[in-house]
Amino acid sequence: MIFIDSHLHTNLIDDGRMQNLVMSGMEAAVIPMLHTIQGMFQADATLRLWDQFLDFEVKRAATLGYEAFVSLSVPMYGMSPTANEECLKRLPEYLKHERVVAMGEMGLDAGTEAEKELFRTQLRIAKEHNLPVIMHTPIRLAPHGTDVIRQVVEIIKEENFNISRVILDHSGESTFDYRISTGAMVGLSVCMDKMPPEVAANYVFNNPDKRDKLVINTEVAGGEGYFTIPMVCLAMKRLGMKRDEIQRVVYENPKNFFDLSLD
Repeated sequence: MIFIDSHLHTNLIDDGRMQNLVMSGMEAAVIPMLHTIQGMFQADATLRLWDQFLDFEVKRAATLGYEAFVSLSVPMYGMSPTANEECLKRLPEYLKHERVVAMGEMGLDAGTEAEKELFRTQLRIAKEHNLPVIMHTPIRLAPHGTDVIRQVVEIIKEENFNISRVILDHSGESTFDYRISTGAMVGLSVCMDKMPPEVAANYVFNNPDKRDKLVINTEVAGGEGYFTIPMVCLAMKRLGMKRDEIQRVVYENPKNFFDLSLD
């Protein structure tokens, strides 16, 4: 079973695990900017990561046997306001790179005013450059998650950004129904602090009419849990889903959403 990981922080994963992911069926990955780089206050910290993604991570992927695509943004936490402004000025030139297929991750975590201001600014840049966005939202058990996801959608609407070009990532049980009702893509992020593989598989199985709006991703699983997309595929197979139904969610949906150039 082949798959595309639509949200994978490859810069945090060693070569051995990445090679095993490829051997387990990963054809491509979208590498988003981290939503926080705490303690790195200067703009250079973000610019160096952007350069790393577009140079080293792309070449590393080719060496290991998969295609790497990149999603860029200014992190929500970790830098000073002056550093944020410097990165925002530099961002458009980076977005011209052929491997950039989206902006993000961006969005809200705590729902602070600083988060909202940066979020609005980056949505406008994404709109200007005709790019889809990967949306960070609070983890599934966050007590404020239900309120914050509604704030995220409200801002998207206020900025007149096409919500069908948004992945609302890190979905949880308490917010799934609301997310899917918005018209956005819904990311079932399967890692240590998010959705378990069997839960994600059941959401896909139980929503056949909404499968064109679902993607599965790993983010960065931690420990021995890096192979969560294959685990979800296996769980879907055990539920009786056919191969083409599974491939639609784990391969075709991310490929089409990001318009990835894959054979």
